[in-house]
Amino acid sequence: MSRQTEEIPLMSPAPGTSRSLIVHRYGAPGTGPKAYIHAALHADEWPSVLTVQKLIPMLDEASERGEILGEIVVLPYANPTGLAQRMGGHVTGRYDYDGSGNFNRNWPDLSQAAAEKLGGSLPEDKTEAVRTVRAALREAAAELPRRTRNQEWRAILLGLSIDADFVLDLHCDSEATLHTYTNVRHKDMVEVLGAELGSPVNLLEVEAGGGAFDEANAKPWWTIGDYLEGGADLPAACFGVTVELRGQADVLEEYAAADAEALYRFLQRQKVIAGDPGPVPTLSNPVSMLDAVDLVRVPRSGIVGYHRDVGDRVAKGEIVATLYDPAAVDPVGARLDLFAGTDGIMFSRFSDKLVEPGDNIAKIAGTESLSYRQAGALLED
Repeated sequence: MSRQTEEIPLMSPAPGTSRSLIVHRYGAPGTGPKAYIHAALHADEWPSVLTVQKLIPMLDEASERGEILGEIVVLPYANPTGLAQRMGGHVTGRYDYDGSGNFNRNWPDLSQAAAEKLGGSLPEDKTEAVRTVRAALREAAAELPRRTRNQEWRAILLGLSIDADFVLDLHCDSEATLHTYTNVRHKDMVEVLGAELGSPVNLLEVEAGGGAFDEANAKPWWTIGDYLEGGADLPAACFGVTVELRGQADVLEEYAAADAEALYRFLQRQKVIAGDPGPVPTLSNPVSMLDAVDLVRVPRSGIVGYHRDVGDRVAKGEIVATLYDPAAVDPVGARLDLFAGTDGIMFSRFSDKLVEPGDNIAKIAGTESLSYRQAGALLED
């Protein structure tokens, strides 16, 4: 079956303008596992856009060969509103100008709405229970309010993704190595994905908080049990993961091609696509808990000079950057060294070197939980 492409119109933000989503579909619903993949939910993060452009021809060829075993939904860009946010020659793309905030926060939790459609209990057969819950989640997503542009957009994306077995939300960081975020329930799955991608940092959360898109799709599978008899035995049937494809400047042909090939092999391993992906690569580092990530913050404004690069292993107490005060009468005396708070990999740093008080200028993935990192408040805005 050839690829089916649909253009979904969105509310017009103003007379004389229009926006839409492009949705590519492969395979057929109900024939096997479903994978949902989209790029640039944060519309200023473009490595994923190029990666998806590399992935689509591979999926086209697989489709023509009859190798799509399940269903694949691909959005080459997820956020046309953010893509249109140009100010002074720069695309901002992270926050909605309507005041609703970060595009990847506060996604609806459909757990209770879906549970109310299930009559208080689930079938004893787990396969049937999963099928029943997926149907209820689709209904709940279809009933989400669509009064505003933001509500309509969120309802459409969740309607496309909420019944998937695999939800791959492709992002990037400021300056970074490749890394991933997912729930601790999916440790085994993210180890396979991280190994395929060659990701040196893969982060697990118990409760990240913030209502990110991947969590909105995955979380109902372990919270719906709060409302249903027998729900505690429901499997975590959606692997929702945020994949950070390095930094914003890493829109490179070689990276995109390698990442697309890795995602394709992952889909083969999950029996979404036929074929032999070969042996699973070795994961370069053990996974880390998200509450073991040290955030290096600045206490005042200034210019940051880094001593360590992304991907470097650092030791607790090591100087990773120095903050300079251009307004100081004594520039040397005003310098402030910034230290690693844990042993680990400095996997991300802030690309803007002019900083203000409270800015997080680096992230270090360690192995021990840090007391100041609190469950439910682990994501930054």
